[in-house]
Amino acid sequence: MHLNYTNGRLIIMNSDPIILVIDQGTTSTRAVLMDCSANIIALSSAPIQQIYPKTGWVEHNAEQIWDSVKSTILTLKKDHPNHYSRIASIGITNQRETTVVWDKSNGKPLHNAIVWQDTRTSDFCKENMHLDDKIRKKTGLLLNPYFSATKIRWILETYDPQRSLCNNNKIIAGTIDTYLIWKLSGTKSFYTDHTNGSRTLLMNIHIGDWDNELLSDFNIPKNILPEIKPSVFNFGSTSGIDFLPEGIPIMGVAGDQQASLVGHRCHSPGQAKCTFGTGAFLLSHTGDSPISSDTGLLTTLAATTGHKLQYCLEGSVFIAGAAVQWLRDGLGIFKTASESETFSLESDQSSDIVFIPALSGLGCPYWNSDFQGSILGLTRKTTKKEITRASLEGVTHQVADLLEAIAVNFSNPIKILAIDGGMTENKFFNQLLANTTGVYIQTSANAEMTSIGAGILAGIGSGLMKLDDFNTPNDPKGRMYKPDVKSEIMLKKRNRWKKAIKSLEEFYKLT
Repeated sequence: MHLNYTNGRLIIMNSDPIILVIDQGTTSTRAVLMDCSANIIALSSAPIQQIYPKTGWVEHNAEQIWDSVKSTILTLKKDHPNHYSRIASIGITNQRETTVVWDKSNGKPLHNAIVWQDTRTSDFCKENMHLDDKIRKKTGLLLNPYFSATKIRWILETYDPQRSLCNNNKIIAGTIDTYLIWKLSGTKSFYTDHTNGSRTLLMNIHIGDWDNELLSDFNIPKNILPEIKPSVFNFGSTSGIDFLPEGIPIMGVAGDQQASLVGHRCHSPGQAKCTFGTGAFLLSHTGDSPISSDTGLLTTLAATTGHKLQYCLEGSVFIAGAAVQWLRDGLGIFKTASESETFSLESDQSSDIVFIPALSGLGCPYWNSDFQGSILGLTRKTTKKEITRASLEGVTHQVADLLEAIAVNFSNPIKILAIDGGMTENKFFNQLLANTTGVYIQTSANAEMTSIGAGILAGIGSGLMKLDDFNTPNDPKGRMYKPDVKSEIMLKKRNRWKKAIKSLEEFYKLT
């Protein structure tokens, strides 16, 4: 018999407790059952429809997201009833920045969720660049459509221009974590955590709370926003839903990239990971002091287990796995994403094609939302195989850009980069990444590091785990990739990449 005192109630179990992780991502929602040694027992997944109303607009149906949470958990209940019956704690991890504004009385969104990739607020950002210096100092971010504040403002300007709904407490706003907490708790809990709050342009990262001056700048009333808490916290308990028992506590919440950092056990300065999903996100832990960047990096919050804030430097690449998806779905170059490895291996290795996968603008360190995808160096010898290889190479060059930017700002050099995400199943890509960046690349035996990280946070919050048990970085069951090309060859490729970026920057200044 296992006894666990959680959330003010005594759980009596005949078997070890299970942690449920809700991993709500850009293209899918996953429900994961995990044991207290951070082993994944079962996983269920459901796709999320991408909605593109206009060029540059990307939306999700928030109610479909909620339905996907329900359906994936019910699948686990059906397929793994014994483990489902032992759920003792819930962790949530989510696509960050994506924003929902909804009616408090019925939970109906005023508008589709505006996704982090959406660039509809580009003009607002350009017109208000006088705020950028203040934003950088207070939030560690920069004024860009990527972040939540301009998305919230757009919805309010569209549906509540006089802010009467806000002032009368009719509507509330939040990122996906907040929306799910509110729904899971039967509308009783209205919270976000430090990691998600730090991605809004509205949270002062030096105090870990909303900044009144920034709220005024964006004309967003504070009363519509959730309360910010540490990533390990009692966020409330399940209530009034038909797919989970009453009273299961939500004890861990973190944005997907910070959750992945926990999953990779990167808790100390200099430890870094990069997750390759729709985009690619490199986070390097910097400890309990924020490090500002003058090379385009973001200073953001790492997951917090208490009120002491922890920081990291982040570089965001908007298009990574999405480039492979575009080659598959948009151009029909191959039928399955796994074929990208075969095509790359069969390509002409001497090809000098440069593929800049800026299909949603160009992220860190350039931050140019006007940038569009480009392929340079095409000849009559070029085939779909060379284009495929170049797309993968373009992603690795962007990661190399991030590592170079971090080296300028941070004295702890990154010698090993832990990686996860769907693209890392491609062994050719992993070796290409090592060659392009010049650092050792460590893969994990388990691709679900984001879910594992959220599960660890929930386990710590419910007293089922200790952070000290997950302090050893690098997965011994994973594989290490070492650079295996001559440095002068890669230097030539890097210079060609940088020249391509510079020439296109000039091109977009003229258009």
